[in-house]
Amino acid sequence: MQQTFKLKFLGNVYELKGEDPDIDLQEVATFVEKKSAEIEEKYPSLPPARIMVLIAMSLGKECFALKKRLDSLEDTLNLKIRRLGEKIDTRLVKKND
Repeated sequence: MQQTFKLKFLGNVYELKGEDPDIDLQEVATFVEKKSAEIEEKYPSLPPARIMVLIAMSLGKECFALKKRLDSLEDTLNLKIRRLGEKIDTRLVKKND
């Protein structure tokens, strides 16, 4: 199902359409708007192109940090699953002896 949403970005309002059944694109737009407002407030005298680069870098940095955290959580989960499987296997072997 296609979603219609608005993005207020660098003083402009964009009416956009997108399709993603798992994500509310208006929520994404609001997130980008907040990040944009933070950067614009911090660097009010920069030209829009520089602000866009800083916004992109900030969002990219956040994505990278989340990816690293997710990878770490996946590694931890896989380790715990492997250890649990080993414990189950050990108990089953002992039970069958």
